[in-house]
Amino acid sequence: MRSIRRSALAAVALVAGLSGILTAVPSAAAPAPAIAVDDVQRSNWGLATEGPSRVVANFDALGWAVEEAGGRVFAGGKFLDVTNGAQTQRQPYFAAFALSSGTWIPEIAPTVGGPVLALEPGPDGSLFVGGEMDEWNGVTMGALVKIDPATGDVWPGFSARIYGGTSVIRDLSLGPDGWLYAAGSFTVASSNGNPISVDDVVRLDPVTGAIDTSWVPSTVGGGVFGVSRSYTQDTVYLAGNFDGPEVIGIGATNPNQLVWNGFVMNYPCCGVMYDVQATPFGTVMAVGEQHGAYMYDENAGLTQIAGHTTSYDSRYQASNVRRGGDYQDIELDGDTLYASCHCWGSHSSGTTTPTYSSNLANSGGVHTGLVSSTIAYDARTGARDMAFDPYMAGDVGGWGALVASDGCVWIAGGINAVGPPGNQQPGRDLVRLCEPGGGGPVPPDGPATCLATVAGDTVTVTWDADPTAQDFVIRRSVNGGTVWWRGVTTDTTFLDVARDGTLVYTVTSRSVEGLQSDPTTCSTDIVVEPPPAAPDAPASCLAVIDGDTVTVTWPAANGAADYIVYRSADGGSQFWRGRTSDTTFVDTNRDADLVYYVASRNADLIRSDRTQCGVDVEPPPTVTPVASCSVTVINAPNGVRVSWPAVAEPTAEYVVFRTVDDDRRFWRGRVAGTSFDDTLRAATFEYEVETKVGNLRSEPTTCTPVVVGN
Repeated sequence: MRSIRRSALAAVALVAGLSGILTAVPSAAAPAPAIAVDDVQRSNWGLATEGPSRVVANFDALGWAVEEAGGRVFAGGKFLDVTNGAQTQRQPYFAAFALSSGTWIPEIAPTVGGPVLALEPGPDGSLFVGGEMDEWNGVTMGALVKIDPATGDVWPGFSARIYGGTSVIRDLSLGPDGWLYAAGSFTVASSNGNPISVDDVVRLDPVTGAIDTSWVPSTVGGGVFGVSRSYTQDTVYLAGNFDGPEVIGIGATNPNQLVWNGFVMNYPCCGVMYDVQATPFGTVMAVGEQHGAYMYDENAGLTQIAGHTTSYDSRYQASNVRRGGDYQDIELDGDTLYASCHCWGSHSSGTTTPTYSSNLANSGGVHTGLVSSTIAYDARTGARDMAFDPYMAGDVGGWGALVASDGCVWIAGGINAVGPPGNQQPGRDLVRLCEPGGGGPVPPDGPATCLATVAGDTVTVTWDADPTAQDFVIRRSVNGGTVWWRGVTTDTTFLDVARDGTLVYTVTSRSVEGLQSDPTTCSTDIVVEPPPAAPDAPASCLAVIDGDTVTVTWPAANGAADYIVYRSADGGSQFWRGRTSDTTFVDTNRDADLVYYVASRNADLIRSDRTQCGVDVEPPPTVTPVASCSVTVINAPNGVRVSWPAVAEPTAEYVVFRTVDDDRRFWRGRVAGTSFDDTLRAATFEYEVETKVGNLRSEPTTCTPVVVGN
């Protein structure tokens, strides 16, 4: 699921950042239909050879996630190879493909330690990768990695690590509040080397990786499979296998507040909901087992307004060879929700989800056509949109879906054929479907505005960023003559040498395929006034480092309209950290020798010299460890009780770990009392106990004696 594509709402959400909650109001215009695509496979490359998995071994799908970033399409899963039928190459778990043709890109070939189950583009041009990887390019990273989509290398400066327990991420979602939400089955999240205990879901700053330690929900059950932040309410929706409803809503501000638990499945048995997606229109769709999709309306107290079931239908099918199956994933594209499933039969709809049945003639719903792996729904009403109805065949069907920037729909999963019987092409578990006549490279949009500022002998050309561009070409004419090439840059600023005459500049965006937009003509601003005097630099400044926070302060300086803060790490270059009109600036700490500098800037944007700040490091808060710890046998031979005396802090909790045969240390539990019961197996066990107060933990206390299980 994840980002809203081809919609201004996505850009608004990123601009909003982490400063508040985005409230989106549905447009009064009629909903745009789903993309109508041909039953033609537009990519000859796909996925091959199932690899090992410790988490999803019972599912045979090779492709689990597909996303676009940096002008390329990336597929993740538990495959070992990529193939075009005639040629097969080893590229386990993660591969890149050309947006315009679907061709495999062999130059992007990171070494990935395990299956990739979730992908999400970052707001800074990065790509987030989640799954059961553990390692990336030989370095231990845990279940989450932020990479550069141009190279496949780890993105620098991102400090988050997610691991512990099963150590797997099943879903990544960039919320309208600017947080990156990660869900799966894991017990530890850390940033800047400071771990905290978590329960299967966490949110973090997508730029720095700082964990939001004020939002740590507790979930009970078999893990979280899907997560989505509401656009209209203070709610985060979770889908999974819980002790209770399979979909719940919790507070986006208070994670301990259960906002909604009214979800009811279409069949009274077992069930897992694999995904959930909120929309800017105040609707929420959840999908999962028992062949069900459910649409709820936040504008009407989260009542269900639509539901769907897939299966065989004897009224419309001559045989039950093609039948429906469970839903797996949702992708939101503007006004349309694309739901993937291992469904090949019939589709039934209702105001509520029709009852699950092996024959939809008995479900009580209304027949709404046949299905092939991926279904389109109206994001406002939940009604099925038949404008999207390609014919495909396979085994476990779709898992990840993407509507790319060129309008083509990519589907990863278990799909081996595209097109109706008698006229099929191989799917190879990665399908690319395009509009009739479409699917070729799309020229970039081009900058919206451009300004050329002439100051003496220098011309500074600036323009709006264009997210569809790889770089920009700058051209110039003099006195209405020939337009000449002046340079190319990936930045949004270009410096040129002025000359006598009337100068007219243009800026053209250029895509990764080399296609160019229409040129944007720059307006011209000629600076004729002499430079104003620079303001005074701050007389002094002080950087106080307190845990993850650095607070920089300085006295006001004469002539200053605002101040610019810089930072160097380990004696390296000074980098811009921020601008403020205040005399205080708060920054995020990192593991390095940090030096801060502050410069004044006046109303004419003239800067002073930089003042180097003194540094004051506050000692980290400490937590008192337990004084002692003992292990006694109960319920012999393999029952033990770990005991310890309480510490003086009344809010303290205690975290128990054990080491098996002098190997790795594993988390066993967290309690408020002073004892913990455990069960042994045939091995040697040593226990440790840590005191936990808030998000802080003490040094471990080793328990005695070492015990041996049978």
